[in-house]
Amino acid sequence: MPSNVMSVMPQTLAVAATQLRLMWRGRRLLWLGLAFLLLAGASVATSAARLSAQAQERHAVAEEEARLWDSQGVIDPHDAAHVGRAVPAPVRPLAAFDPGLSDFVGSSVFIEAHAQNPARHRPIEGGAALSRFGGFSAAWALQVIAPLLVILAGFATMSGEVARERLRQELGAGASAAALVGGRLIALATAAGVLVLAMIGVSLPAIFAQGAGQTEVAGLAAIGIAYLLYLLVFCALTIAASGLCASARTALVVLLGLWAVATLLVPRVAPAVAESLEPTPSAVAFRAGVTDEAEQGVDVHDPADPGTEAFKADLLARHQVSAVEDLPINFRGASYEYGEQLSTELYNRHFDRLYATYQRQEALQRAFAILSPTIALQPWSRAVAGTDFGAHLGYLRGVEDYRFRLVQGLNGWMKNHKPPRGERYILGDIATITRDVIYQPQDAGVAAVAATQAPNLAILLAWTIVAFGLMVVSGQRLGRLS
Repeated sequence: MPSNVMSVMPQTLAVAATQLRLMWRGRRLLWLGLAFLLLAGASVATSAARLSAQAQERHAVAEEEARLWDSQGVIDPHDAAHVGRAVPAPVRPLAAFDPGLSDFVGSSVFIEAHAQNPARHRPIEGGAALSRFGGFSAAWALQVIAPLLVILAGFATMSGEVARERLRQELGAGASAAALVGGRLIALATAAGVLVLAMIGVSLPAIFAQGAGQTEVAGLAAIGIAYLLYLLVFCALTIAASGLCASARTALVVLLGLWAVATLLVPRVAPAVAESLEPTPSAVAFRAGVTDEAEQGVDVHDPADPGTEAFKADLLARHQVSAVEDLPINFRGASYEYGEQLSTELYNRHFDRLYATYQRQEALQRAFAILSPTIALQPWSRAVAGTDFGAHLGYLRGVEDYRFRLVQGLNGWMKNHKPPRGERYILGDIATITRDVIYQPQDAGVAAVAATQAPNLAILLAWTIVAFGLMVVSGQRLGRLS
């Protein structure tokens, strides 16, 4: 077997070199490729400029929010908890390559006591002013336009009268069918690989301009590998269709149909079907559900509330005293701490149900990958770029963790500082109390993201195997020409 491979390899490389020369002479595809890179490069540059503006704006917002928070001075800590503050979302450098959902999810969360607020201020609300290339990105170009260029470059390599006659001559000269098919695949895959590498190269300056580090470079490499695999699927399918169809026109029609279904139709139908099967509650319905349950729970602001009375009785019993004034702690701070715990658990239950719905929708969409490799590629690209819902969910949960620590820090300080006898309130310096409570965005590493996206990579590999299988069948059919 190794000797057969060694004998076929020189023929395969010679065929690949010949096919690359033919592609180079076909200036039309070359100019299409250059136009493709220019448009995608313009999109990346525009996205990078917009991301820089967003980063500056959000940094200014974060600094102003911190200044306003610290400037509250000496006040009732619970009043400060209700004043709240906004926490802007981080700007992802790889969004210049694949913006994903970043324009459709909120860019800041307002945090306050007793509530978890959704993200607001979606960039898409800026309308046409967002970008002259809105909707077009380097990732979209590689997902949709690059497969079309692959098809146009390779649909006639083995079909049609001219190609068939050339194949008969090559077979008669002693070339094997495996070498002819493999050489054409190598040539087409090389052209596709150059396209991906050129796109990555065009994106690098824009990504580095956003302060990208080793994590982002590793992420871009992981994205590039996925796109190479994705285009390899289309290369193999193109060669297979060209070999199996009787004419170049038939091969082109079949491949264009496959391209339209895989890159345009299915990616739009899949989310709609998933939404219909697993509907997302409206914002009004979600808020109403939370409010209804909260109204039936404990209201720590009302001393006569049964839940508050029960908490007070338990607290008095634990400290073995008969009156609130005799407690070694501030009852008001303790009750607010208890109430915050309850309200946080309530909101977490409702949001976890909502996020579980999103996860079921994602699983339903993944089922459509049997019809489209694009469905498997998009989540991988967005996840590694940090522009999918998973990254947004990480931001939301990080903000909620910060909100809880901030509010409970204020409540804990109140609990440990009793007001003077006869006074209800204790005042404190808010900046001093919360100095050690810091929000730090947490980004999952490339390895962790890749692990969560393993099913999508497995689907891409399955598409590759199927495409290569069809190509083998076309090679066997080609062998019968001789």
